[in-house]
Amino acid sequence: MSKPKISLVVGNGLSMSFGHFSGLAREWNTQEPISWNISCPSAGNAFLDSLPRLKVLAERYQSVSDFEIFAKALNKNVCEEHNIDVFITPLEARHFLTIAFSIYALEQMRILKSHRAWPWYNWIKLHNNEIRSAISLNYDLLLESIFDDLKKQYFSLQINHHGYGIPLVKPHGSVDFEIAPNSISYSASYPLTNFVDLNDSQIIRLDRDNLVYPRSQPLCIIPNEASKYTNYQWVARANKLFNEELVVCTHCVFIGISYFPCDRPEIDAIIESLPKSAQIIVANPNPPAEFMEKIKGRPVLVWDSYDGPVDKNGNLLVLKNIKTGNKLVNCFCGSGLSYHYCCGDQLL
Repeated sequence: MSKPKISLVVGNGLSMSFGHFSGLAREWNTQEPISWNISCPSAGNAFLDSLPRLKVLAERYQSVSDFEIFAKALNKNVCEEHNIDVFITPLEARHFLTIAFSIYALEQMRILKSHRAWPWYNWIKLHNNEIRSAISLNYDLLLESIFDDLKKQYFSLQINHHGYGIPLVKPHGSVDFEIAPNSISYSASYPLTNFVDLNDSQIIRLDRDNLVYPRSQPLCIIPNEASKYTNYQWVARANKLFNEELVVCTHCVFIGISYFPCDRPEIDAIIESLPKSAQIIVANPNPPAEFMEKIKGRPVLVWDSYDGPVDKNGNLLVLKNIKTGNKLVNCFCGSGLSYHYCCGDQLL
């Protein structure tokens, strides 16, 4: 009997789960980053004061969600209506999100060790050896922090990284990514005086103590924005390595994926690359109907507990035989699911 080969596809649901478990969500609502108390890395004032174009939208549209404000930053007609630059406004949004989520990521790291009872931490720990690849649509470093704590090696094609471990793709960017120093050289500061965006350059990984500083080029996709980095060298090559593992995986776990229209091409490409026999696990209390329709006909499990990958008794849901480490035996009914989660579950 072979061992499981697990690929992870991580959305904002992982960070939301940790936020609720740890209490971090009470102060840091990831759906409302504009409301966070973020200081400017250059001047120490409120960061929005150093991003005047984004501030115009935040003040004019106080009654709408932050995601809608970011959508307006991408809207040429809205920017022109308010006499703000259609190129610089999205760039300011990228800078804001990068610095804001850098501070948020540091908070996640600070408290992770005291919240190791979190079910997702323990699930990843239990399946550490079986996780062969991962893709995260998040800017934060929660998944990386878990891997670091568990001594699991990973890499994302940064030129200053060691280059071994599992591939971890971050196609929407990451708060610890920065363009390589030899790509573009200038002293970044806020308010912006140089407007650098969307250059397909090599990237480096920043140390944790260097996250909160003015960025030469922020590397993050704005909410509601289709990824502009898909063909960039640090995404395309990482995707190739991820896909090499994806096409032989036995299980693909989608954690908290929203399946917004802007993300669907990336998610659909993952689904279409999966072996037909691979079991798809949808870890989401409210799975998107369109996503469920997309994977219809596949072997699918839904883990819908708000507490994470646990059953009604609080026990971890596992994808292997705990004693042997082998894959769970497939059900005799031909569903493609493990007997434990198919006909065997009906006998419990």
